[in-house]
Amino acid sequence: MVYMNKSKEKLGLEIYNDLKGDYINVEWIDMESENVFRIYADDDTLWKIFEDMIDEFKSIEFDAGIGESHFLRVII
Repeated sequence: MVYMNKSKEKLGLEIYNDLKGDYINVEWIDMESENVFRIYADDDTLWKIFEDMIDEFKSIEFDAGIGESHFLRVII
């Protein structure tokens, strides 16, 4: 189980670094599982990522909880 957590953390860091290279305002990535993650950034950046990557993933959607930051939830 520890291996899976380390693997998930490594994947999250790789995704973050890839996105940060193209979208400077990406704040952080939250890995829900090895194939589901959330991208946190300002709304303009999230919209740009959404437009650029709509066809790249199984699912990509805007989401936010009450009083929470907006994010994109992505299923690889």
